[in-house]
Amino acid sequence: MLQAIKESVHRMTSHLQLVSSYLEMQDYTKALGRTKETIKEMHALETSLTGLVNQVMTVPEDGAVVVPHGSTVVSREDVKVAVGSDEVLAVDKDQIRPGRGNDNPKTK
Repeated sequence: MLQAIKESVHRMTSHLQLVSSYLEMQDYTKALGRTKETIKEMHALETSLTGLVNQVMTVPEDGAVVVPHGSTVVSREDVKVAVGSDEVLAVDKDQIRPGRGNDNPKTK
């Protein structure tokens, strides 16, 4: 999936370069056509990235979260940022509510 996303970004970059060239040549019809293709590509990229985010950032029901050694694991109620009930998020120490993260043991 990551390769497809990279290819999509490359195609969009090429489309945008062509749009710029067509504008310089004052060929507005071709610039408009390329812009429409770029917008379609952007929508496809958005869909792909949304799928990637959902795949990477959710924890399966009855699943587990693996974290690096020395990490502090807290619940979503223990942080100052909004985290969905099915999301996993890495936060800085200053985003943990006072007195919350210290009660949880660090991972071994």
